[in-house]
Amino acid sequence: MNRLPVLYLSCETKALGGSKAQSSLRRLVPKDIVVNNVAFITSEKGGTRPEIFHQCGKGFLARHLQSSMQARGFDVAVSGSREQGLKQLAESMMQLVPEEVIELRLNTGMTSEHYRNIGHCLEALRDQGVLLICLDRLETDGNNASYHQPHDSYIRNLIRQWVDEQRWANAMSNSALKGTGSSAARGRPVADPTLCVLNTAFSLGGMKAPQRLFGFSLNENSQSLAGYGWMQ
Repeated sequence: MNRLPVLYLSCETKALGGSKAQSSLRRLVPKDIVVNNVAFITSEKGGTRPEIFHQCGKGFLARHLQSSMQARGFDVAVSGSREQGLKQLAESMMQLVPEEVIELRLNTGMTSEHYRNIGHCLEALRDQGVLLICLDRLETDGNNASYHQPHDSYIRNLIRQWVDEQRWANAMSNSALKGTGSSAARGRPVADPTLCVLNTAFSLGGMKAPQRLFGFSLNENSQSLAGYGWMQ
């Protein structure tokens, strides 16, 4: 089985139901790749811990992820579905309906290292037929004045900084300087849901820059989707 990509999507989820949006989304998953299950990684302000919402299927994937996260010290519960939108989104992207769809909803307030550690919990799923979609949902009321789209220089420069920091950490791994550098920044709580999801996606992508940047219109109301793809 070919390795599945990791996708980071930024959009208003209610705009994803139209036929134009669905045909565009299907182009993000190569036709020769088999997808058995789909896991969405989202975030919202507040909350005390990550939560797993079981959208459809028998719950094997949800319980497996819960066990993996608990082994890394994360207190996470599994609950029933809270919305049908993600299940419908997954079905619109696939040739076949996935066996199981789950949502891992992150809370804000942890450090970037915590979110990247969560990414490591999910990483093995890429080789097990699970499509990982980091979904950054915009507010539908239009209150997104401070929001940065993936193609903005702020986000792209931030990812370049993370890549440089990772290269430096790798270079210093066998040095007496190990542990110096940006440890203070890594220890600060992350309050922005976008950065929570993006840190997780960066970890899932092997701590490397994404190989693909995409963006397209979803409908005639100027609603659009943009994002990154880690294809390797």
